[in-house]
Amino acid sequence: MITKNTEELLDALKAAQEKQDYESVAKYYLQIGKDYKKKGMAAKAVYYLNRFDNLVGGDDSLYDKFSKKDHQASEWIEELEEENMPYEKTIQEQVVEKAEDLNTLQKLQWLLLTMSRFCRLFSQIAVLPEFEVFGELDKIVSHFVSGLYGEIDEDAKEDIEEEILDFDDRTDDVFDSILMSDYTKKVELPNQESFVPADLEGGEGTFLFGAAVHVLKCFIFDEVEEDEIEMEYAACGLLTDYYYRTSDTDVKDKPKIKEEAERIFSDYEFVKGEPDAESFRKRVEEYKKIMLV
Repeated sequence: MITKNTEELLDALKAAQEKQDYESVAKYYLQIGKDYKKKGMAAKAVYYLNRFDNLVGGDDSLYDKFSKKDHQASEWIEELEEENMPYEKTIQEQVVEKAEDLNTLQKLQWLLLTMSRFCRLFSQIAVLPEFEVFGELDKIVSHFVSGLYGEIDEDAKEDIEEEILDFDDRTDDVFDSILMSDYTKKVELPNQESFVPADLEGGEGTFLFGAAVHVLKCFIFDEVEEDEIEMEYAACGLLTDYYYRTSDTDVKDKPKIKEEAERIFSDYEFVKGEPDAESFRKRVEEYKKIMLV
């Protein structure tokens, strides 16, 4: 239940976001997170405390403006998640468990199928200033598909590896920047709340995306260490942070979340069947058209 006090804090947060006043944004994230924690709304509390932790933890000048007690947000998050495991973390744990039955190629196929479902959303994010690199994901996914099946021409290998490295570096730069907290940058969606880049961060989404790009690249051009494969990325298409931000409904009841959860485990069965290049590429091309939110 949202009280008047919570509504006032949310309004103040929105105003600070529009002004790009990041010190105030961090302050309101913390206050709102505490407010939801007090109300027993664990998922909402974790969302806002995570936003505080991500924003302040990535900016030394902001970090110094908050007291030692304020920086206990990460401890509160850990406590809340132990008491009420977030839905996305539950699915991630299930993915990791199931992946124990897969070989290296199958694990990477599973990750790549999830990544392919980000193509349409990333193409819309790419319209935003300074997010243009996101528009290259479609091409990068196609390179990975060819690479997993050994179909990259030897003469093109060096250029394609450079393309992937450049994409990896540039997306990392964006993920590590204040751009991820700039709520003036929005993807407008028909008949629903707009999407903001910060919504990608849920469940360590941006870190896991970079980790997936890295291991896929290593498998094709070098070699990949089994312990480098972060299978949790297979569940990152849930994008629960978007729903924590825009709704008070339990995320697992959202139709888009249900659809994505079904796709995640359908992909597991698919890769276990050792698909050939044609059927794998067909599934990827179908997934590139999906809008995750």
